[in-house]
Amino acid sequence: MSTNAQTHDPTAQNAAKNASSAGLTTQDKIDGLLEITKKVGTAMLTTRAPSGQLASRAMAPSTTEGLVFSFFFNTDSGKTDDIQSEPQVNVSYYDPKTTDWVSISGRAQINRDQSKIKKHWSSSLKAWFDDKKDGKHTGDHDDPRVVLLDVVPEEIRYFKADGKVKALAETAKAAISGHAASPGKLVILTSDEIQLAGRVHKA
Repeated sequence: MSTNAQTHDPTAQNAAKNASSAGLTTQDKIDGLLEITKKVGTAMLTTRAPSGQLASRAMAPSTTEGLVFSFFFNTDSGKTDDIQSEPQVNVSYYDPKTTDWVSISGRAQINRDQSKIKKHWSSSLKAWFDDKKDGKHTGDHDDPRVVLLDVVPEEIRYFKADGKVKALAETAKAAISGHAASPGKLVILTSDEIQLAGRVHKA
């Protein structure tokens, strides 16, 4: 997705202007992003199957160190075929209470780094890996099926909604004026900002 592409959606245009006028620094943008992702917790990971169909599933990242969203998963699952066929994926979050949302476009890669796997492993994850009783596929962190799916963002967009009172006022104003409502800020982290921030961000 081009970070310079201009949307024709007037609501998105106005929300992007709101974010621009706020004078947010890259660190401000990251803080806002992580505020939403940590609050929501569980994301929707969308991949494309070899057949071309899109599939989404709920997953919680074990770490976002370096702004890389890493998920534990089982290599025996269909996600492996999806990633090998098409590494371009999307990770999204939505908070129904505030209407804040996050959309992360990036490339997924399988990470078998045992030091990282062990560092972020939790015993509760064993519930997702059966013990085959063969001494190898034990469902523990050293099980060869246990890997991390690292999603390296290429662009991140998120919407930070205004408070309810302000949002209602903005919506009412738009209804009267005939202009599109924009009760919040649409913040965009470009690939350059992500790369720069990834060097210093620790989860």
